[in-house]
Amino acid sequence: MDNGEKKISSLFDGRTIFNIPEYQRAYAWDEAQLSDFLEDIENQKEDRSYFLGTVLFEEKGLEKNYEIIDIVDGQQRLTTIIIFMYALIEYLKSNASGEDEQEDIELLYETYVKHKRYFKLRALDEDNDFFHSYILSTTDGKDYIRTPAQRRLYNAKSYFEKYLSKKTKNDLDSLRKKIDENSRVLVYSVKDTAEATLIFETTNDRGKGLTNLEKIKSFMMYKSYVASDDTPEQLLNTIRLRFSEIYKEYEKYEDKLDEDSILQYHFIAHNEWTAKAFQKYVSNVKYHVNFLISKGKDVATLEFIDQYTKELKETFYTVHEILSSQNPYLRSIFILERTGNFWPLLIKVYKQDKTQSKEEFSTITRLLEIYSFRVYAVNQSRGNTGQSKLYAYARDFSGDFRQLEVQLKEIVTEYSADKLFRSNLSDPYIYDWMNSRDLSYFFWQYENYLREYRQPKAAPMSESEFVAKSSKFRLSIEHIASQTPLDSIIKDKSIVPDISEEFQEKFLHNLGNLTIDPQSSNSSKSNIDFSNKNEKYFKRAPFKIQNELEDFVVKGSWGEVAIKKRNKALIKFALKHWSVDRT
Repeated sequence: MDNGEKKISSLFDGRTIFNIPEYQRAYAWDEAQLSDFLEDIENQKEDRSYFLGTVLFEEKGLEKNYEIIDIVDGQQRLTTIIIFMYALIEYLKSNASGEDEQEDIELLYETYVKHKRYFKLRALDEDNDFFHSYILSTTDGKDYIRTPAQRRLYNAKSYFEKYLSKKTKNDLDSLRKKIDENSRVLVYSVKDTAEATLIFETTNDRGKGLTNLEKIKSFMMYKSYVASDDTPEQLLNTIRLRFSEIYKEYEKYEDKLDEDSILQYHFIAHNEWTAKAFQKYVSNVKYHVNFLISKGKDVATLEFIDQYTKELKETFYTVHEILSSQNPYLRSIFILERTGNFWPLLIKVYKQDKTQSKEEFSTITRLLEIYSFRVYAVNQSRGNTGQSKLYAYARDFSGDFRQLEVQLKEIVTEYSADKLFRSNLSDPYIYDWMNSRDLSYFFWQYENYLREYRQPKAAPMSESEFVAKSSKFRLSIEHIASQTPLDSIIKDKSIVPDISEEFQEKFLHNLGNLTIDPQSSNSSKSNIDFSNKNEKYFKRAPFKIQNELEDFVVKGSWGEVAIKKRNKALIKFALKHWSVDRT
């Protein structure tokens, strides 16, 4: 294929099949990019050229008289153009009058969609059949979506169909003309991987919207080319394959963690750094590689690139395994929603724990859960408290789990010693300053403690029950003695003293006067009966944490003495449950 500026129609014209190579990420455009695409077209004048950007191809030879072209750069735009043109062709068909128009539309179809028996674009293997069968077809594929990329492809087609459905015949003809006759691209077409790598790196690592992961990929491939005396094809293909696997793995959990965050966590855990160098993780990796090359250490450069890309692939696999893990301490860390400081250590520890059931990993996650609750939830420490130490532990960890245990116990004690932990939990205004999610988490843990150790024993309240979003089952923090008695869980209102000013200041918002309860009165309280006795003072409750309230009533009163008694019991539980000595 000739290089230079081309009309988009001539790019697709002829016996050419475009192929998205396996090392590329799957289709990634969402509504924001689709909207920009349409806005750009709308703003173009019919008699003016419209520049769609630069595309980079690698020529792969002939296949049954068709020229096979790998799309090295530009696959998102070209895929989008084909989807749009297919949708446009369908609307043009329904508005066509006369044989001449029908022939023109058939020519458009052969140009952009399918020439004889061959589609003009091959998507990645896992999405290719879906792309051909449901996106470039009138068959609705909504029920057959299996990957995030397929969802985006389907949404793109639907988005364009909705847009085109509002257009007149003249509007449709105008859109066809703007793309088919006036749109242009700048083409770089090469015949070998090394040359494609060189061009991609020098034309795309200039802030044009690439993610850091994509920048690292192109950089590593380019530097492999630079550092190789002879043909770099083997390592280049290895890097391509690794990134292909990274993209496929990441697609499985991309809605849970940002890919550039994973890249940064990988750098923290696996690379040498000092001070705050991890904040510029991409530039530091590049600096190291460029330094090796500048010193003529080509072999060391290639070894580093090989090791780095291998470990990066392993990290993306490890992240998926961690996110899928049902380890209770790990799930608790996710529930507490303060994971950023822990991820490098989680990745490093998981990788190096060779026990069959990941017992060492479990021990470390238990300590991190203690740290998260004591330091961030109860002590209200800033979000970056201990970050530099936790990151350094990850960087320096080489398999000594006992040393890491000691380090984590020390850092918990440093930021939330037992005396401070007790003091914070004893604060009479804890309801006012502690996050309701964290308070609910405290009582969830206490509820499951009671279910495990108090007769009659019961199955624990699951994570799904705890995080339920529906109004029927969503948990809320409730006062036992309340300023609004009608809403109280207390059945016999006579046991509650007057809510005096002193009571409000010292006991109303005290931990001992708080509990959890489903927000909806329609929750299935009658489905669970943890008590064999008839509640005298409190309403029938679905949780042990409420059913045990009878035990704290003193002389028929839920007052200061009862609340102090319960507060003491809750703090005793907390000091034991979140003690570093339990691990």
